[in-house]
Amino acid sequence: MKFKFENVGYVDEGDIELSDLTLICGPNNAGKTYVSYSIYGVIKHFKSLIDFSLSSEQISILRDEGSLPVDLTVFSENINKHIKNASEKFSHTLGDYFNAPDDMFEESKVEFSTDDFSLDLDDEFKQTAKFGRSETLIFDKAPNEKILSVALKVVGKNKLPTRILNDVVSDTIANCIFSTSLPKPFVVTSERTGISLFYKELDVSKNAIIEHLTESDKLDPITLLNSMRSRYARPIQDNISTIRDYENLSKKKSFLRTNKGAYKPVLDALQDLLGGSFKAVDKQVVYLPKKERNRDKVSVPVYIASSSIKSLFLIDLYVNYLAEKNGILIIDEPELNLHPDNQRKMASLLARLVNSGIKVIITTHSDYLIREINNRIMLSNNFDNKKSIMKSSKIINQDLLNPSQVKAFSLNGDHSIKEVEVDKYGINMEIFDGIIDETNSLADDIYFSIEE
Repeated sequence: MKFKFENVGYVDEGDIELSDLTLICGPNNAGKTYVSYSIYGVIKHFKSLIDFSLSSEQISILRDEGSLPVDLTVFSENINKHIKNASEKFSHTLGDYFNAPDDMFEESKVEFSTDDFSLDLDDEFKQTAKFGRSETLIFDKAPNEKILSVALKVVGKNKLPTRILNDVVSDTIANCIFSTSLPKPFVVTSERTGISLFYKELDVSKNAIIEHLTESDKLDPITLLNSMRSRYARPIQDNISTIRDYENLSKKKSFLRTNKGAYKPVLDALQDLLGGSFKAVDKQVVYLPKKERNRDKVSVPVYIASSSIKSLFLIDLYVNYLAEKNGILIIDEPELNLHPDNQRKMASLLARLVNSGIKVIITTHSDYLIREINNRIMLSNNFDNKKSIMKSSKIINQDLLNPSQVKAFSLNGDHSIKEVEVDKYGINMEIFDGIIDETNSLADDIYFSIEE
């Protein structure tokens, strides 16, 4: 998948092509978050951005006859056109997506493209949409078939507006076509450490509603809806919703936990990094550190836990409960609030997630993280004492990354995105090397001046 950016935040132009592990690096205020959140937004909302509307003639047949066969190949043949239209639609809604002033993204463009899209209709597809008690849409496609059967059952008079009917059919066609070919994304925002944020969000909405109800002589639905509008960008809203629903989500199992034997290295890396577990207790999330000998068990509400524990909460939730095969995990600054030792452990977790089949996209400032990823790339080479180095460092095969699995991009002071070379020695990140050299040079000057 490829993304082209124009005038998005601080980024004037640039392209990013995703790999198994994609790194986006650069200084502060360079636009890394805008870029990563935009990638998440396009993939997350792609199905709703696609317009697979039926013709007026097809809608009439569906209403009159109660059923309609839809040839899915008609939509797949023009897929590039549909993808382009979806990109334009997303670009026009960037202001709302980031909850920013209307003119901030007025000239922005985010284009999505893919060279390897293929229509996979091997799976059976069934879906039902009910509209009150009178109308029901039933969708059905047999395995290996390219025809989607749409049935409209009506009890009494047909009241469903054509626009809504067409929107539901369009969304369902997109869901059917992309159900196996489009990965499911999950974002971990840099705002995650403000775990109490979702409590604040509830209070803001509640207080706005109360204020409107108590101060208004007449209820204005539009004003009421606007008062409930979130103050945050869509990825942050998604994180808030996920945290609110933790109690229900924690009853699920990711594919990693469903097959613990095969994916034990991933779960081990997470446990080594986290040093405990999370649990829903009395409608609040608590952190349970691993019990130490001669010490009592401890239970810490997440909102008063350390910032490092807060920063890992959503990652833990994804790995244990939400991860799906071939999914995409996007993490804004995975090193956030982590000690250098834990940043190295984070590199191990990321590598093992990649090797379990999850595509990972990260933005980072961390030299520790980059260097540890580079170590895993270099260890994918064959050399004499490779096994002894891996054994002494407790590195296993699932930690290794082939250069072909990794792509890296740098956002520079010239407001552009440039791809960074990745070879058998790892990622060539001169942005970090130059800063480290300057720091070491300054330290040497100070040290030798003192000695004199």
